[in-house]
Amino acid sequence: MEALGLNLPKLIYQIINFVLLMVILYALLYQRVLAMLAERRQRIEQSLKDAEQVKLQLANARRDYDAEIAKARQEAATIVAQAQERARAQEAEIVAQARREAERVRDEARTQAVQEREQLLREAKDQIAELVTLTASRVLDAELKASGHDKLIAESLSALGRRN
Repeated sequence: MEALGLNLPKLIYQIINFVLLMVILYALLYQRVLAMLAERRQRIEQSLKDAEQVKLQLANARRDYDAEIAKARQEAATIVAQAQERARAQEAEIVAQARREAERVRDEARTQAVQEREQLLREAKDQIAELVTLTASRVLDAELKASGHDKLIAESLSALGRRN
């Protein structure tokens, strides 16, 4: 083998050194490296599981948030509807109250108009009675005098015209 440029005892010595180095590295490092790689793989798997768990929690939180928003919107719509209904009821009450007040004012105006009419009629009756009495007294006075009958009627009519 020397013709090939190989020294057999040196080659055997190097092969033994290499195998011995491999056994020592295997015994000392390989198990540790495998354990470290296994631990790293477990950490990565756990991180992926945690990420998936966070994703699920986020999806659940999003769904809960959307449900709460929908519930809040529904409650807001209910509150608005109730407020509108109360406003309609108040509007109806205000309109009814205004109508009652208008009817009361109209009734008072009618009553007052009737009272004023009756007052005017009484005053007219009093004036007519006064004029009749005055005319009758003048007619009687004139009858007694037996003259000026036409003159007395004309005076009574002109006095009546001045009072109106």
